[in-house]
Amino acid sequence: MSAGAIQLPRLGMLRLKEHGYFPLGGKISSATIREQTGRWYVSICVHEQAGEAKDPQRATGDVIGVDLGIKWLATLSDGRTFENPKALRKKITMLKRLSRRQSRKAKGSRNRQKAKLRLSRMHARIANVRQDALHQAIAQIVARTKPDQERPRVIVLEDLNIAGMLKNRRLARAIADVGMYEFKRQMLYKAEQAGVKVLLASRWEPSSKTCSWCGWINEALTLSDRVFVCLECGSVQDRDANAANNLAALAQ
Repeated sequence: MSAGAIQLPRLGMLRLKEHGYFPLGGKISSATIREQTGRWYVSICVHEQAGEAKDPQRATGDVIGVDLGIKWLATLSDGRTFENPKALRKKITMLKRLSRRQSRKAKGSRNRQKAKLRLSRMHARIANVRQDALHQAIAQIVARTKPDQERPRVIVLEDLNIAGMLKNRRLARAIADVGMYEFKRQMLYKAEQAGVKVLLASRWEPSSKTCSWCGWINEALTLSDRVFVCLECGSVQDRDANAANNLAALAQ
C-alpha cells in the first residue's frame, strides 16, 4: 500500500481518490469494501505497535460553553458562532422533485434504477454537507493542533433530550437537520484525543432562562424569544450567547 493506492486480494492495486488518510507504519489486518450511491469505499483495520499511541497532553486553556441551536449551529461563550448549513432545507425542493421522478418511472425498469441512484446521491450530498459542517466546527472548538494553553481545558454541553425535541412537529425537521446527536458524539471523541474534558450539563438546567449576569430566571421565556432581557439587572443579551455563558459558568 502506498499513499495513493491500495492492493486488495483478487482486485490487485487500486488507485485511491483521496490521499494521505491511511497510516503506512502499522500492520494491516483486514479491509472492508462497501458501495454507496455509486461510489466505492474501503476501510482498513490497522494494529499499531506498543508504545506508538501516546496519551494527549492535558489542555490548559479557558472553559468554553457551547449552546446548540437552529439559527446557529453552535454559539460559544467566547463570542464565536458557527453557521448552520441547513443542508436539508436548502435541497428539500430538489429532493422532492427527484422523489417524484422516481415514483413515476415503471417499476423494475432501468430508468427507475437511474432515478433511484440520482435520489440516493442527493441524500448522500445532504448528509455530507451536514457532516462536513459538524467536523469543521468541532475541530475549531477543540483546536487539537494548537498549544496546550490555547486549547480549552473544559467544554460544557447540554445533555439534550433530542428524541423528545423531535416530537415537536413544527421544529422536528429543523432539529434533525442540525445533527445535534452527531455533534455530541464527535465532540466526545475528538475532545478525548485532544486532552480536553467535556462536561454534560443536565437537560433540566435552565441555561436559556437564567441571566448570566445576575442569575435571575425568566420562567416566561419561550422558544420564539431570541433576545434575553433581564428584568432584575436590565441586561440585554442574545439568547444563545446567554445560554453559552451559563453553561461555561457551570464548570467554574
